Amino acid sequence: MVIVNRWRACLAGVLCAFSLASPASADTLLDTGSPEGGFFGYWGYDVFVGQSVTIGFTAAQTYSFDSVGIWLMSNDFDNPGRTLTVSLQSGATAPSGTVLESWTFATTAVGWSPVLETLNSVLHPTLQAGTQYWIVAESTEEPFVDPVWVIASNGGTYTVGNIDFTSSPAWQIGPGTAAPGTIISATPVPEPSALLLAAVGAPLLLGVARRRARAQQA
Repeated sequence: MVIVNRWRACLAGVLCAFSLASPASADTLLDTGSPEGGFFGYWGYDVFVGQSVTIGFTAAQTYSFDSVGIWLMSNDFDNPGRTLTVSLQSGATAPSGTVLESWTFATTAVGWSPVLETLNSVLHPTLQAGTQYWIVAESTEEPFVDPVWVIASNGGTYTVGNIDFTSSPAWQIGPGTAAPGTIISATPVPEPSALLLAAVGAPLLLGVARRRARAQQA
């Protein structure tokens, strides 16, 4: 019985330490909903040599960025493969041009059938609490064969914008319900106090377990 109790106490300490140190599960920071089709079908923002598009979001706490999914279709009705670059940028009121991570890829979409393209993070940049960030889509494709960032709405209001290079090289930003379809996933980063508690608490828990085991054995 003494041996069983000793191992039970040690196991409890190890499990408590593991629970303090184990990573948190990912949260969905932004989800604009499913693609919204109107009378004429799906619609969205053209992403081509003449226009870039963005959607903004703010982290409520400190996060490690995991992935972004964007709903795309294409003005090329014959073949997939139209390319674009999606980036995560910082900026107080508009994308600043400071890129935290970027992905250049060819969409699998053909014609106006929406496809969710998920871009996984390699760098896992830290998103600071209360800071504004932007997902930006740009492309060198010509009009009429370009990717289209599909409108996806769940009824919310989002911070969206675009640059129309024929009229102005500045971002036009504002609130809107016609949001480019976006899903952002990130993992909460423990506060320093929680990490300190885990670092200090785990050895203490194991020490208590060992002392109890020795006392029961004596």
